[in-house]
Amino acid sequence: MNAPRLAYKPRFICMWFCIMVVLALSLKAGLAKAEEPLTLAETIQLATQNQPLLQSLDDAAASSRQAAIAEGQLPDPKVKLGVINLPVTSSDSLRFDRDDQTMVNVGISQDMTPRKKREVASNRMLAEADQFHTEQIATARSIERDVALAWLDVYEAQRKTELYQRMIDDMVAERKVQTASVSSGGTKTSDVLRMDTQISMTNEKRIFAQRDERKARAALARWIGKAASRSISSELPVMSNSVSSDAAQAQIDQHPLLRNAVQSEKVAQLDVDSAQANLERNWGWEVGYGKRFADRSDMLSFQVSIDLQLDRANRQDRRTAEKLVLVEKARKLTEDRRRELSSELESAMADAEAAEARENEHITKLIPNAEAKLSIAQAAYQSGKQPLTEVWDARRDVLDIELDHWTILTDKQRAVVKIGYLLNDSRLFKQIEKE
Repeated sequence: MNAPRLAYKPRFICMWFCIMVVLALSLKAGLAKAEEPLTLAETIQLATQNQPLLQSLDDAAASSRQAAIAEGQLPDPKVKLGVINLPVTSSDSLRFDRDDQTMVNVGISQDMTPRKKREVASNRMLAEADQFHTEQIATARSIERDVALAWLDVYEAQRKTELYQRMIDDMVAERKVQTASVSSGGTKTSDVLRMDTQISMTNEKRIFAQRDERKARAALARWIGKAASRSISSELPVMSNSVSSDAAQAQIDQHPLLRNAVQSEKVAQLDVDSAQANLERNWGWEVGYGKRFADRSDMLSFQVSIDLQLDRANRQDRRTAEKLVLVEKARKLTEDRRRELSSELESAMADAEAAEARENEHITKLIPNAEAKLSIAQAAYQSGKQPLTEVWDARRDVLDIELDHWTILTDKQRAVVKIGYLLNDSRLFKQIEKE
């Protein structure tokens, strides 16, 4: 009886072994994917996918479209039930069959809102839905800009932390050499203390850089959640924009914020149309059937009601004047937004040009000069003409210039991100490639 069980046992073990291998490989693949560096393009994609803020604007637009359908309909009719002219005094009190005017009445009434009023109200809600849509586009663009700037902040802080650590490592190594030569008189104790001070000051800068990285990751987490804790790609995406100043100013009018402001003007204008439509009078009708008792004849009634606008100058006309002022307000806000965007564009272009000039200065002069100084110091040290401290100083100068250079590069990309946002140039965000 035990022989069949022993025959199936190796097959059972093999099956479980295969399952465990598949699970291990899947887990390894998942961990490998989670450990992949976070690129700028992926960060922007994560920020705009399943974004609650953008989804809320979709919901608001859908709500306005539903309201537009309701605004285009007539009000619901009313059913009326009641007793008319029922005696309440004398011996006929509460008797239905004594007085000729007593009847049980059933009726229906309908308020008739003019079609123009309903159409204007419906169009106003549709315009509000379009406003939410343009606001969503503008919000998405601002999220892309903010995420790109936060990613660059993380990148710069991370890079600075690495460079400061390299400086500290070099200075610690130099301090060891100095400490070893103190006893022989080759180095003064004050030089060692001076090096300790430099190490502490550099370490303080490294701590600030780590703080900046943490704050920038917190800004990223606002939009991408836990993915902000992933390591940042070591490659800096190089984006460029060659639009001239005049052409750039012409593209400002296409910015989503301005289009949203223009849509706000349309909503305000439809409010004026609604106020003017209110000059048309509402009316209504009512039909009632009265049942009388004691073989008396039943009664049929029909009534029409019409709104009386007895003080139009102080009611309807004032409402129209109010909405006209709000239209003018919306137009002024649109012009203010246009000036604001133009000012931001000019500022961003100034930053880009300055960063370009500084980068050229580093590439053509500062970096070659620092590297040449280091080579000269190394050659002089090997020939015994200069002490080792000269080499350390030259190495720190190279690292300082490298640190400034990376700051310039990220400043340049920040300026390009801002320009791309202001010009509504999606290429700067959707097709980020290395040079």
